[in-house]
Amino acid sequence: MDEDQQALVRNFDSVKDVPEILLSYVNKFVKIQVIKNRCFTGFLHSIDPISLSVIISVPHEGSYRTTVIPGHAVQDIQEETPSDDIKPPTRKPVTEPTESDKSQRKAQLIAWFKKNLLPLTENGDDLIIGNVSVLPPYSVKDICAENLVVSMQIRKLMESMPPNFQV
Repeated sequence: MDEDQQALVRNFDSVKDVPEILLSYVNKFVKIQVIKNRCFTGFLHSIDPISLSVIISVPHEGSYRTTVIPGHAVQDIQEETPSDDIKPPTRKPVTEPTESDKSQRKAQLIAWFKKNLLPLTENGDDLIIGNVSVLPPYSVKDICAENLVVSMQIRKLMESMPPNFQV
C-alpha cells in the first residue's frame, strides 16, 4: 500500500474528534461498519459532530432508503468507490416563499384565528396568540411557544384550516 492509500485509510477512533475530517465524508459514498457485524454502504448525507450519529442514503431497488445510525453504534467509516450504476441521490432544492405568498398566508391565518375567536395581535411580522408566536412564513413549523400543549393546539388549528380558505 503506497503513502496516498495509507492516508485514505483512517482509523475511526482517531478521526471522530476532528470535525474537518468527518465533514469530508459528507456527500461521499461510504461504508459504515456498526456493532453486531452489520454494515451500511451508501451516500453519507450528514454526520453529527457531537453524537457522531449519521444519516446515510442506502441504494435500494433503484431508489434510496434513508437510514439514521446512532453514533454509539458506529465503529468505522471508510470512503468507497461506487459502482458505475450507482448515482448520488438527488435532493430537491428548497424554495423560499415569496413576499406575496407570506402576506397571503398571514392574512389567511389572521382571518382563520379570528373566525375561531382567538385573541390575536401583531408584532411586526409575527402573529401573537396569547404566549404563542407564529413567525414568517407562517407554517406549522414556525410556531414558537414555551408551552408544548398550547403549541400543539395552535398547530392543530392551523392544520384544520381549509387550503382554499378565503379571507
